[in-house]
Amino acid sequence: MNIAQLEADLKSKQAAAKTLLEQTMHACEEHIVTPATDKTPAVKGRLMTTEEKAAIQALLDEAKGIKARLDGVTTDANMMAEIDRLTSNLPDRNTVAGQRKMLSIGQQFVSNPEYRKFIERQGHRSSSAWNAPATEAVVQFQATTLTEDPASGGKLILPDVQPGILFLLFKRLVIADLAAPGTTTSNMIQFMKETLFTNNAAAVLEGGTKPESALAFDSATSPVQKLAHWIPVTEEMLEDFAQTQSIIDARLRLGLALTEEDQLLNGNGTPPNLRGYMNLAGLAAPIARGTDTNMDAIFKQITAISTTSFVTPDAWVMNPTNWQTCQLSKDAQGQYVGGGPFTTAQTPTMWGLPGAITPSIVAGTSLVGGFRSSSQIFRRGGVRVEASNSHQDFFIKNLVAIRAEERLALVVYREAAFGKVTGLN
Repeated sequence: MNIAQLEADLKSKQAAAKTLLEQTMHACEEHIVTPATDKTPAVKGRLMTTEEKAAIQALLDEAKGIKARLDGVTTDANMMAEIDRLTSNLPDRNTVAGQRKMLSIGQQFVSNPEYRKFIERQGHRSSSAWNAPATEAVVQFQATTLTEDPASGGKLILPDVQPGILFLLFKRLVIADLAAPGTTTSNMIQFMKETLFTNNAAAVLEGGTKPESALAFDSATSPVQKLAHWIPVTEEMLEDFAQTQSIIDARLRLGLALTEEDQLLNGNGTPPNLRGYMNLAGLAAPIARGTDTNMDAIFKQITAISTTSFVTPDAWVMNPTNWQTCQLSKDAQGQYVGGGPFTTAQTPTMWGLPGAITPSIVAGTSLVGGFRSSSQIFRRGGVRVEASNSHQDFFIKNLVAIRAEERLALVVYREAAFGKVTGLN
């Protein structure tokens, strides 16, 4: 458990103990010993019972326990910070200018001491089935077997060359950054959604009856789903740490991220799929472009969501072909409405809101919404990477399966905070 979580737990226990103490003291003060009569006032007040004291003491003991754990974790963190400070001037291939460098999941996997010891002692050449030590990295297909044969991967292991492989490029990943981040240790996220609010507030005469408003909530759930895949490699490739790192980063991790992006947008909600933004049941009414420009139609949906759902949208998503139309828009004099081709490249923005440009959303449709305020992505752990030869006939072929998987859930607190814009050109 991290320091932030322990601090939050400690504050929660302290608040609970304080609240219980105040409630108990109030109950003691208001306890009627002798009822009031026409001549004498009521006599109030009593001492706390043993049970009441025990309940308060139990909360205090829990708070003390959390405080002790927090002190221990804080001490460990301080020791680590001191070690980092003392060694900040020492050369380290994982540091640049004295700053710690974030390692990719592939680097973490091949840098795992247990994994390196496993390879060095020839554990992957055991005469029986084996599993390499698993590495879980906090982050953030059935392929043809990769060999050195020209018909497969070709000569991937070459002497005296720069490590790594130049892989094919893929689309940028942008959707996960729009929602609020979260973590979980459960298989199911349960949350409350407001389903009804009838506002009957009105002006009332003195002594008049006040109108009653209606407010209703409903319990909703979002299951934590798993995304996973694996690729086969040879044992010789597994012994090349730089190549293994490249494969994990450029293929396994990327493959998960590409699928995650598609699931967050287009998942149909049928297990084991997530229910993506585009398939939410309670989306705001779509806005058709009609004779408007793409930009005007987007603004109309921003306004509609703000006025009907009382949520201010904070981002929009658009296909690159529709964004191209926006970028190339010109006025009657032939001047670019935007910056034009000779201005400095800027982050896509429209009406003051950042945009996510991705081919993951179907061309002709845009999504506007309050992503960070009305949705959250909960991740259970990080990306987990494991290797094993215990698959089919891999042992006799000196092949290894490297598997990567992650678990996450998308929670949307208010579906009406999101709306589509259709008919874009």
